[in-house]
Amino acid sequence: MPGPALSDRDLAVLRSFARRIDPSDAGAHNNLGVLYYQKGLTAEAVAEFTRALELDPRMQVARTNLERAYRDNGYYDRRVAELQERLRRHPDDRDSRWELARAYSALGHHDAALAEFEAVLRWHPEDTAVLIQLGLTEQARGRVEPAAEWFAKASQRDPSSAVARFYHGEALYHRGLNEEALQHLQAAITLNPDYAEAFHLLAFVHGDLGDQDAARTAARRAVTLNPALAQARANLSIDRVAGPAPAHAPAAEPQVVAGALAHCSLGLAFRQKGYYVEALREYRLALDAGEDRRLALEAMAEVHLLRRDLGAALELYDDLVHEFPDSPKLWNERGVCLHQAGRRELAIESYRQATELDSNYAIAWNNLGVAHAADPKDDAALAAFQRALRQPRPLPAARLNLALLHFHRHRVPPALEAYRHALADDPENPTGWNGVGLVLMELKRFEDARNAFARAVEADPSMAAAHYNLSFTLSQLGDYDAALRETKRALELEPYYVAQKYALAIDLQYEDPTIAIAPDLFADVGGEALAADFTYDPEAIDRLFGELTPEPAPAAAPPRRSDDPLALVRDYLSKGLSDLAMAELARAQARGVNGASSISLMGDIFARRGLHGEALERYRAARSTDPASTEAALGEIRALLAMDRGAEAADLADGLIRRVPDDPDVLTAHARVRLALGDPAGALESLRQAQKLAPGRAELWHLQARVAVRLGDRNGALAALHAALQLDQGLVQVWFELGRLEEEREDWAAARAAYERALEILPTYSGAALALADLVRRTESSRAALPLLVDLLSVDPYEFDALVLLARILLEDGRIIEAVQAIERVLRFVPDHVGALFYRGAALAKLRRYPEAVESWERVVQLEPAGERAAEARSRVRSARDLEHIFSSAAG
Repeated sequence: MPGPALSDRDLAVLRSFARRIDPSDAGAHNNLGVLYYQKGLTAEAVAEFTRALELDPRMQVARTNLERAYRDNGYYDRRVAELQERLRRHPDDRDSRWELARAYSALGHHDAALAEFEAVLRWHPEDTAVLIQLGLTEQARGRVEPAAEWFAKASQRDPSSAVARFYHGEALYHRGLNEEALQHLQAAITLNPDYAEAFHLLAFVHGDLGDQDAARTAARRAVTLNPALAQARANLSIDRVAGPAPAHAPAAEPQVVAGALAHCSLGLAFRQKGYYVEALREYRLALDAGEDRRLALEAMAEVHLLRRDLGAALELYDDLVHEFPDSPKLWNERGVCLHQAGRRELAIESYRQATELDSNYAIAWNNLGVAHAADPKDDAALAAFQRALRQPRPLPAARLNLALLHFHRHRVPPALEAYRHALADDPENPTGWNGVGLVLMELKRFEDARNAFARAVEADPSMAAAHYNLSFTLSQLGDYDAALRETKRALELEPYYVAQKYALAIDLQYEDPTIAIAPDLFADVGGEALAADFTYDPEAIDRLFGELTPEPAPAAAPPRRSDDPLALVRDYLSKGLSDLAMAELARAQARGVNGASSISLMGDIFARRGLHGEALERYRAARSTDPASTEAALGEIRALLAMDRGAEAADLADGLIRRVPDDPDVLTAHARVRLALGDPAGALESLRQAQKLAPGRAELWHLQARVAVRLGDRNGALAALHAALQLDQGLVQVWFELGRLEEEREDWAAARAAYERALEILPTYSGAALALADLVRRTESSRAALPLLVDLLSVDPYEFDALVLLARILLEDGRIIEAVQAIERVLRFVPDHVGALFYRGAALAKLRRYPEAVESWERVVQLEPAGERAAEARSRVRSARDLEHIFSSAAG
C-alpha cells in the first residue's frame, strides 16, 4: 500500500528522478510512477503511468499499474466524480471532458471514452485531436477498421499533419494493407524527416513487403533519431514491489525474466509486442551469450515465419530438423514454410514426418489436409481433417477446413453439418457463418444466406469476403441499395473479392497455441464454377457494378516538407498528445534545437496539462531569451488569465498590441485581458479589429456576445450569437446562451427552439435540459416538464439540480412525499445544497412540520445571506412561525 507523507528529502529525491528521466522513455515514466505510488503520491503515479501509455500504448505493465493506482483508495471514482461535476457546471469545459475520456480509455472503458470524445467532437467539430483520440480508442479495443476511418478523417482534416498520417499508416499496417501503409508513412516522413516512430514502423512495413535493405535502413534511422527504440529495460510492477522502495533506487523484481535466459525472454517480450527486428537481435545475443541454443534457434525460425521471410525461416528449420529429427513441431513448421513457398509435395512429406512422430498431432494432420485439398481428385484431405478432429483436443481450424472441403467438392449436406458443428463450439465465428452463407447460396436459400452473412459481418466487421457475399445475396433479393452499400464497404476493406480459404496452423512457443496463416496455393473453386449453378440477374449485377465505377479523383498534392525543426512537437501538441510532444521536444533539444520557441513550446505543454504556474515560468524564460517573441508573450498572457491574474497581464497585453497590431490572436488576447479588468468597452474595440482580420472565426463572435452582455447590450449580444451560429451551427454553448437571452426578452418559442437545438447536438447537456424543463414548467405546466426531467435523470440519476427542479414540480403537483424523497437524495450527497434546503422547507411546511421547515430556511439564509432565495426564506420563516403559533393555539 502507499506509504506515509513524504519527508523533504524524499520529495527532493523524487523530483531529481523526474528531472533526469528521458521524456521519451515509457519504461522510465512507468518506473517513476511506481516510486510515486510507493510514496503515497497516487495522483502523480497516475500521471506517470498515463504518460508511459501515451508513449507506448502496448505497454501492459503500465496499464496494469494504472488500473491498480486508479482503483486503490477510491482515487478513480473520486476523480471521475470530480470531472463529471465540473461538466455539470460547465458542459463546454473541453479539458475536463477530454480528461474524463482519457481516464475511461486508460481503464478499458472504451464505450464510455468514445461517448465523451464524440461529445467533444459535437462541441468542436473541426477538432482533429479528437479524431485522433477516437481512432486510438477504437484501436485500443482491437477495432482497427473504424480506427483507420477516424485516422483517415484526421488526415483529410489536417493534410499537413505528420502525426495523423502516421496513425493512419499504422492502422492500415495492422489491417495488413502494407502498400497503403507505406504511402502514408512515407508521407509522414516527407512532412517531418525527424519522425523516429514513423521510421520505426516503416522498417516493419518494408520487412513485410520483403525489402530487407530498406527495412534495415529505416530501422537504423529510427534508432538514430530515438535511441530508446533500441533499448529494452526492466519495467517495474506495483504488485511486485515488496514494501516501500528505498529512495535511492527501486528494489523490485523486473517484468522481464533475467538470468540464464535473459535475452530469450527479452526476445519473447519483443515478439509479443510485434517488434520482430528487436526480437531477432535478442535471440542472436542469446546465442552469443550461450543461452539455450535450440530455444533461441526455434524462436528465430518462428519470427521469420511470422514475418513471411520464408527463405530465412526454411534455412533454420532445415538445420533444426537435421539436428533434432524427433520433433513433430519442427517438421510441421518446416512444412508450413514449404507450403507457403509453393512447394506442396515437399510440404506434404514434412507434414507426414510430423504425424509419424506423433500420431495425435492435430495441427500437422490439419496442415496435411490443406496440402491435399489443393488436388480436387485427392481424397487424402478428407481423411487428414477427420484425423485432426478425432484427437483428444480437436482443432477448430480443422473443422472449418473440413466444411470448406465439402463445399468445394459440392457435398452440400456434410458441408452444412460441419459448419454447424464449428458454430456450436464457437457461435460467433465469422468464418463459420460466412461458410454457412455460401452453402445456403448454393441451395438458393437467399433469405437464410443473407442472415448468415449478416452474422459474419456482425462478428467481424473487417471481413471483406462476408461483405462481398452479403452484397451478392442482397442483389439476388432485389435490395440493390443495400447491396451497393455492402459492396462499397467491401471495396474499402479489400479491392478484390477473396474466396474463403483453408487455414494452416503452427504451434507457437509460450503463446497462443495456434495461429492461422493463409497459404499461397488453394483448392478454391473459381468464380465461374461457383456461379454456374446460381441464377443471378445479369442486368441487375451490371447496373450494380456500373454505379460503383468511381469518378477519377483529382491527383492529391504531394505533402510538403516542413522546415520547422519543432513541427512534430507542434503537431503532437495540436492533437492533444502532450506527453509525446514533450518526448519529441526533448529529442529536438538534444539535437541542438533551442531558443525561445523551444522554451515556449514547453510552456504550451505544461499549460495543456493544466500546470499554468510551470507554464508561466517557461514563457517568462522564453521572453528573457527573446524579448520580441510574440509566441512567448501570448503564452504568458494566457497563463496569467488562467490563474485569475489578469491585472498582471495588462501592461504586457498593451505593449504587445502596440508592437503587433494586426495579429488576430494578439487582439483576442488583449480583449480577454480588458474583459478580466472590467473594461468591456476596451475588449469590444479589440474584438472588432480582430474580426476584421479573421471574419470567419466563430469564437470571436461568441466572445463578443459575452462582452455585449457585460455592457448591457442584449440586442448586440443576440446579433453576435446569431453571427457565430451562421459560421458554425454546432456550437452547443452558443445555442444555450441564445436560449437564455431569448428567455430574458420573453420570446418563449425562440428560447425553447434554442435549448432543443443544443440538446440535439449534445443530448447529455444537462444545463440545456434543465433550462428547457424549467421553461416548459413556467410556460405550459409542471406535468409537461416532468418527462423532460425523467429523461435527464434516467441518464444521470445524480444530477442534483435536476432533482431539485423535480422536487419543485412534484410540490406544485401536490406530490409532497415524492418531492421530499427527491430532496433527501440530494442532501445525502450535498448537505448544504441551497436549492434542496429551500424546497425541503417548503415541503415540510406543507406537511405542517413547521419547526423543521424553519430550520431548513434558516440554513438557506446562513449559506447565502445575500441570495435571492435568502430573502424569500426569511419571509417564509416568519409565515411558518405565525402558522405554527396559530395551529398550536387551536390545538390548545
